[in-house]
Amino acid sequence: MDLKFSLKQLYEFEDDVNGFLQPFHVKDVNDISKSTLKSVHKDPLVEHTLKLVKLLKSSHELLKYAAADLDSLKCEQLQNQARLIRVQEDLNVKKSVQLDSVEKTVDDKLSTWSSVVAKNSEKKVIQKEMKKAVKLAINEKDRERSVIMFNVQEREVNDNNEHHDGQLAFKVMQRAGLQEQDGQFNCERIGVAESSRTRPLKLTFSSKSTAFELLVKSKNLKDDGQYGNIFIVPDRTREERVEHRKLVEQLKVKRAENPEKRFYIWNKSIMSSK
Repeated sequence: MDLKFSLKQLYEFEDDVNGFLQPFHVKDVNDISKSTLKSVHKDPLVEHTLKLVKLLKSSHELLKYAAADLDSLKCEQLQNQARLIRVQEDLNVKKSVQLDSVEKTVDDKLSTWSSVVAKNSEKKVIQKEMKKAVKLAINEKDRERSVIMFNVQEREVNDNNEHHDGQLAFKVMQRAGLQEQDGQFNCERIGVAESSRTRPLKLTFSSKSTAFELLVKSKNLKDDGQYGNIFIVPDRTREERVEHRKLVEQLKVKRAENPEKRFYIWNKSIMSSK
């Protein structure tokens, strides 16, 4: 917004006041007294009075500008607060939608188990299996927002930097070409620490779009001099990892049989292109 009042105007007004005080040989307005005014002849006093009138008028204008600017700033602040409230409400709605989606998935799983119980009334469904179904539904949403990094160096035993993994993961993401993340991300090592191996690093983002973008850009690390040995894969279940290993073996066979073609894995299938 354009403000009418400025510090430059205030400094100029201060210079005018100092100029007005010079003939009275005082440094401050409070130093002016009756005796000071009586020491000045009539004609100069009239001239100084006119200057004082102009200064009063100028100060009045400055005060009006300052008051108008304050009102504008207050109005803008209220508008910004209103926008912030609307944004917060939108975020709450989105969170509610996500929770509804998770609840629906859980309800679907529970409905499936309920039908099993109805059809097999003589058989009991173990409570442990019920809990497993609910946990599966929730973890599925988390995996969509997560990726696994391999060969990311762990911090040394005597290294007290608790943010080592996050800082190193951030550098790897930047080198891959992911300049911005949609919100914050969490990272944690998978498995028990051992000196003989480097544990995988799991990253969980605020949105699954960020995880997907990082997976797409991770191929840029292949020829990187510093992080070329790091590779990034989706966060898969144990069953999905078994299926993926089978696909990798099939991929190797197809590449050996048809070296003139380009084979790759996409959406749990082997695709080809010339």
